[in-house]
Order: sequence, then structure tokens, then C-alpha cells
Amino acid sequence: MPGETNLDSFVVRFVHDTPDSAEGVAPRQATSRAQGWYGMVRHVQSNRERQFTRWADALAFIAEFVDLSEAPDES
Repeated sequence: MPGETNLDSFVVRFVHDTPDSAEGVAPRQATSRAQGWYGMVRHVQSNRERQFTRWADALAFIAEFVDLSEAPDES
């Protein structure tokens, strides 16, 4: 009998902002957006979402739901 399958789904979006589009956002977001882009990652099952400008931050969010240390070896 096959083992149980656990499923976690994520949506990752990359957004490129123009300089004027950072107006009216929180200071932390404005700093990130000043770089011209930011990303958003959403865990579908919980609807939790996090903005990021570094891929490591997106992976840290994903690791809250998925044990990335058990990822299969790609070799």
C-alpha cells in the first residue's frame, strides 16, 4: 500500500515597480521596491503570504511548511 501523500502548493509572483508606484506603501516595502522589483510567495492551503526581495527569504517562508532538508538529490 503506498504511503500517504502530503501536498503543499505555493504561488510565486515577481513584480517590477516603476519609481512612482512605491508611494503610499510602508517604509520597509518602499525600501525593497526602490530596487525595482519584489516577489510574493503564497502558501495556497493557508492563504499566508510573504513579500521578498531575496530568494533566501522566499525559501525560508516555504520551509515553514515543507522540510526542505529532505529534498531529493538532483544528481
